[in-house]
Amino acid sequence: RECWRIIDAFVLSGVMVGGVGLVQYFLLGDVITAEGGIRRLYSVYGSPNNVGLYLGRVLPLTLAIVLWGGTSPFGAWRAFWRDRRRVAYALALLPIGLALLLSLSKGAIVVGLPAAFFVMGMLAGPRWRRITLAALALGLIALIPLLRTPRFAGLLDLSSGTTGFRIALWHSSWAMLRDHPWVGVGLDNFLYAYRTRYVLPTAWEEFNLSHPHNLLFDYAVRLGLGGLLVAGWFQIAFWRRMWPLRSRDTLDLRRRALALGMMGAMADFLAHGLVDASYFVIDLAYAFALALAVSVWLRRSS
Repeated sequence: RECWRIIDAFVLSGVMVGGVGLVQYFLLGDVITAEGGIRRLYSVYGSPNNVGLYLGRVLPLTLAIVLWGGTSPFGAWRAFWRDRRRVAYALALLPIGLALLLSLSKGAIVVGLPAAFFVMGMLAGPRWRRITLAALALGLIALIPLLRTPRFAGLLDLSSGTTGFRIALWHSSWAMLRDHPWVGVGLDNFLYAYRTRYVLPTAWEEFNLSHPHNLLFDYAVRLGLGGLLVAGWFQIAFWRRMWPLRSRDTLDLRRRALALGMMGAMADFLAHGLVDASYFVIDLAYAFALALAVSVWLRRSS
């Protein structure tokens, strides 16, 4: 019961982040104005991208409990409505999902969430694999009009815009790692090393970046190659514990759904982390530690 209270609190935190952002967006007009005057929700954070990063960890877990935490909601509505946690999580999906979409985080919408949904759907069973592939295909079609907006138009342009800045940043991170391979530049020292020595002339417009926007570089430049090995060990430990729990024969339905949701959240961590922050922010570190703790708890209880 105590473990589930922690999970409930995690979902509730996503509802609170989404709720604050929606009040700002619709009632107060307190938004971030991006390319072409487009409005972006930012909630309690300094950047809308942080909304996408955090809610990208909460949404897969919430959706997994709703879909797989008991009898199918599509065929047994009465049983579904009697399950108060699943009903509460279903209601939580609205502010969490809407806030994430209104953040217009490209990393969350284009990379992180599709990866999370794909992993959960593929592991949930043969029927859900077909549903997942169909849903992702529809989502890809729905993205086509979005690619014409100023915010997403330059997504595939490797020479300029956000994508161009990312590539230049990764070149700088690689140079930083070559100079400091064993211990990196230290925790939270990326900003000072980057803007004083490693920033490229083509990336001068984004001068004050505090992390390399890539999971591998982030661990490596902060902690050195040893830190990168630790990150890999964490992933091996997590997936070794969670992978057997995808089967219906190992756990009850609710805890199996929790396992699927945490694997989806970890998939978001890996995919979204390739283009943005991953671990070294306090709320993301909490979400990551929670996923590891849940993997230990579920494996022991199986």
